Amino acid sequence: MSHERVLSEPGSILPIRSKLFMGNYERIGLCSHEARAQRLGCSHTTARINLATAVEELFRETHLATAWSQELNYLDNEIHLLDHRKGEAEAMLARTREEFVRAAEPARLNAKLAQAAREVHDLELLHDEFVDRMSTLRDRVIGEIDRVLGMRQKAFCYPGTPDLRL
Repeated sequence: MSHERVLSEPGSILPIRSKLFMGNYERIGLCSHEARAQRLGCSHTTARINLATAVEELFRETHLATAWSQELNYLDNEIHLLDHRKGEAEAMLARTREEFVRAAEPARLNAKLAQAAREVHDLELLHDEFVDRMSTLRDRVIGEIDRVLGMRQKAFCYPGTPDLRL
């Protein structure tokens, strides 16, 4: 969700206003397509689609797949919603920074600025929690795939034949 981060003037906390969209700010922008294809925590990822496909394939093999599918859907939705919330929080932080820089008495805005920064930070921590849960889910799915493939391989090994496992 770093793409939501607002860019600041060099050496300043003053946010850079968007030249294309009135009332908006310049942002870091989306990760590369290659990075998004691998990062489970990106809102615009294709990696979660691959994970969902793996979970779907496991439906025939394990009773755990239903719970995994529900967890994946929940986390997917939460990450998308969090992406929008973070964008709004980043915009609020940018507006507060503008106020702070332009204020005749910036000390009066310290608490407001700290609160806006805290909101962004709290959303980042929540995102980290979702990414950790997503990573744990991925590891469980991969472990189950390995287990199922191991069982299938054992079923094809006959006494006296070499074990061809990698």
